[in-house]
Amino acid sequence: MKEENIGAELRALNISLLRYLAKHKVRTNKEKPDCPDETRGLQVWVIDYLINHQDEDVFQRDLEKEFVMRRPTATNFVKKMEQAGLIRREPVSYDARLKKIILTDKAFELQAGMMAKKKEFETLLRGDLSEEEINQFIATIQKIKHNLQEH
Repeated sequence: MKEENIGAELRALNISLLRYLAKHKVRTNKEKPDCPDETRGLQVWVIDYLINHQDEDVFQRDLEKEFVMRRPTATNFVKKMEQAGLIRREPVSYDARLKKIILTDKAFELQAGMMAKKKEFETLLRGDLSEEEINQFIATIQKIKHNLQEH
């Protein structure tokens, strides 16, 4: 029996996801004008995260941790979201070095379209998987992430 290579399978899955998103980006944005080009991919998940954490001060380091990004990647990502008018950064009174990330009115106006897009993608990913398969997949992914964090 051939032993499966987890790393290769994860890489292939990632490539498939990226190809699907690239292929359907233009069509999706034309079909959903309330979800323009600047709100795609990870930005949708970040906006959702910020909406769910409105009662907290959220900083770039929080996004780095939540979305497993290195600091330079997060810096560029936050700058792009700011340039797109989706977020703004404001200093906090208790630490002059920190700037909290706040959603703009534009991001809130786009929320419904973005969440519909996110739900549609999640439905596609779940396809014909049972709840048990989904739960096991999520548990396995979490264990793999934990294994990688330990080293």
